[in-house]
Amino acid sequence: MKSFLLMLVLSIISVTALNAYPGGVSGYTKKTNSSGCYCHTSTTTSTVLVAIQGPATLQPSQVGDYTVTVSGGAGTAVGTDIATSGGTLQTSDGNLKILTSELTHPSAKSFSNGQYIFNFKLTAPATAGKVTLYATACSKKSQWNFAPNFDVTVESPSSVNDETLNANSFQLNQNFPNPFNPKTTINYQIASSSFVNLKVFDILGTEVATLVNERKEAGHYEIDFNIEAVSTVPFHSGAYFYQIRAGNFIETKKMIFLK
Repeated sequence: MKSFLLMLVLSIISVTALNAYPGGVSGYTKKTNSSGCYCHTSTTTSTVLVAIQGPATLQPSQVGDYTVTVSGGAGTAVGTDIATSGGTLQTSDGNLKILTSELTHPSAKSFSNGQYIFNFKLTAPATAGKVTLYATACSKKSQWNFAPNFDVTVESPSSVNDETLNANSFQLNQNFPNPFNPKTTINYQIASSSFVNLKVFDILGTEVATLVNERKEAGHYEIDFNIEAVSTVPFHSGAYFYQIRAGNFIETKKMIFLK
């Protein structure tokens, strides 16, 4: 009888482990737990890529849109746990739910075009400072990894304005979101009044769009690139490049369009 009960308990534990947390879990990010998804397996899977993307700067109490993108691995039972060191996390759509102040999946998801994107919002604290976003995600029950921590600087409006007025370098930032469909935002800054040319090219180097072609004063700028607005060019999934020329400054970055 004791042997039967022992086998029954072990069977229940085994089934539980195989189906652990299909409706999500909290407390499994680097914020509180260095072991991660140990209920699935004790080690990370390097081929599973988890990335947090969104604005790196917010004003106090401002709401920012963020994503956790999961790619690599099987993509058959995708889930996540998202936490923050400050501010408040909110859901953007039905792909996440709130669980003890963190965000997690209400049910296991599956890849679409080789990835799954969880959308969420962060309401910044009412005071200036730094907020860190954390995420852990699995691609299937035995494949998981941590996302690199994502720092958000919370600055007062006066600090943001001063930074805009005193840009001291030329810079082209990575577009967000990336990968994107159909729209993405590109930020850049120039240190002095310059004629700015910002263009998009396909993988063969053919120009597909001109986003900026005018003189700009020193400062920070952002511009939206919408694939659907470029009606004369057939766009296909894959890599594109955007390049800025401002005076003697030239820089090129890659972005990914996924249908």
